Amino acid sequence: MKKFLRNLFSGYFLVLFILLIEVLLVIVLQLFLDDILIALGFDPNNLAMILVYLAIRLVVFVIAFFIFFRIVNKPEDPEFKIPWLIGMLLLPLFTSFMYLIFGNHGLRKKDKRIVMESKREFKKYRKLIYEEVTEDSLGGALRSVRYLEGVTGLSAHTKNKVKYYATGEEFFPDMMAALNEAKEFIFMEFFIITEGKEWNQTKQILINKAKQGVEVRLVYDDMGCGGTIPANTPKELGKYGIKCYKFHPFRPILSGMYNNRDHRKIVVVDHKYGFTGGCNLADEYANELFRFGYWKDTMVRIEGSGISNLISIFLQNYDLASGQITEAFHYLEHKYEEYDEEGVVMCFGDGPGGIDDALVGEQNYVHMLHYAKDKVYISTPYLVPTYGLIDAMRSAAQRGVEVNLILPGIPDKKLVYAVAKSNFKYLMQAGVNIYIYTPGFNHMKTMLADGKLGFVGTINFDFRSLVHHFECGCLLYKNPCLKDIEADFEHMISQSQRVNPDFKLPLRTRCFCSVVKIISALL
Repeated sequence: MKKFLRNLFSGYFLVLFILLIEVLLVIVLQLFLDDILIALGFDPNNLAMILVYLAIRLVVFVIAFFIFFRIVNKPEDPEFKIPWLIGMLLLPLFTSFMYLIFGNHGLRKKDKRIVMESKREFKKYRKLIYEEVTEDSLGGALRSVRYLEGVTGLSAHTKNKVKYYATGEEFFPDMMAALNEAKEFIFMEFFIITEGKEWNQTKQILINKAKQGVEVRLVYDDMGCGGTIPANTPKELGKYGIKCYKFHPFRPILSGMYNNRDHRKIVVVDHKYGFTGGCNLADEYANELFRFGYWKDTMVRIEGSGISNLISIFLQNYDLASGQITEAFHYLEHKYEEYDEEGVVMCFGDGPGGIDDALVGEQNYVHMLHYAKDKVYISTPYLVPTYGLIDAMRSAAQRGVEVNLILPGIPDKKLVYAVAKSNFKYLMQAGVNIYIYTPGFNHMKTMLADGKLGFVGTINFDFRSLVHHFECGCLLYKNPCLKDIEADFEHMISQSQRVNPDFKLPLRTRCFCSVVKIISALL
């Protein structure tokens, strides 16, 4: 009830209401333009009014004409073009209006400028501080790592120590312990923060550390935290010297930027610990409460120079949220401890157009599937993938790779889950094994290829993560912790039910999914 009332009277829901009104007004204008003109005094026998009417129609046609050809000639996948083209044929005025706002699934010019300046800050020091990992160290992961280095400007690292957390219950105590050790700075970035045991404990630690002189920076997504924590949280934490910002705050105006949410989960403590993965800062992730059965999620902790990538990724979104460029030298020039542990660590960030101008998360998964020769494990809560990704899964299975895909037994979004099921038959026809995790909701975004190349991060197999959101994760090659990841996957499969190859959705559901898939690339 408390959460419902907070939502009902929050500025977040007021903004949603205003946005809905704006959209409805455009739809009404599209469908009832003639009736509206007559109601305003349009006389079909008056030559002047006829000319005005024709001028309005001509302007609408010209705008729609140019937008139509802009869509056709834009260099991007047909998956993103088809929904707009269908809309232009059915509702040209409305679709033109929406395309001008949402058609460019990228950043505003102001945000692009900040991102580029932030990336330049890191590049100043990258070659001075970090040695390039040799091809011998990368082995079969060479293509994956070099791609990520080339497109993100970040570096791969060796001589790091990595710990894998198979559950939130394992992760949160170590995160709290690391925060309590902080002496210089704490960086935290989450999509969701929810009032409860985990946040209350974390908040108190942050306040205590700020009082001790530790620099504390916190970024959280305004939409992700809509109604879960008080709207004045940045101001409240600011009283203690904590630099806290909302990412892309909601305002009552239509803007494509509202699609670009901060879905990253990053915690960095001094130059000692770096955490990333799928866990948000909320009690269900630690199974302190049960919303959708048992909540399964994963994280990794990095010790060593690989932390510098997480610092760079964090500062990028912190600068976006604060509107100011951070001088990165103080945080990046550091002599990290070297560990006698095999493996390569490559943390990276992904984002909408203007960050990398590439679907980095999608390509990372595709490269991992191409790398595999024996067996692949994949866990994702959502399965509304790009065609390139679904084709890579099918191709791997068709060439003899054992592809094991694990999805939730108790989903958090039933309509999205129905769309996910509509992909089952197409994947299983190619030989993909699909499992339903019966204990509850596996929110983990984790992948393992041949027991040697792994990924733990925030990137779902859906368009929101692959195209629109700010995401991050960690690619791992030949690290000892990959054995723990493989054991975790095997344990999950032992608790899961395999989908029957004869699986078939009801006709009504198939029809619904067919319609949704048309616009899935825009959602």
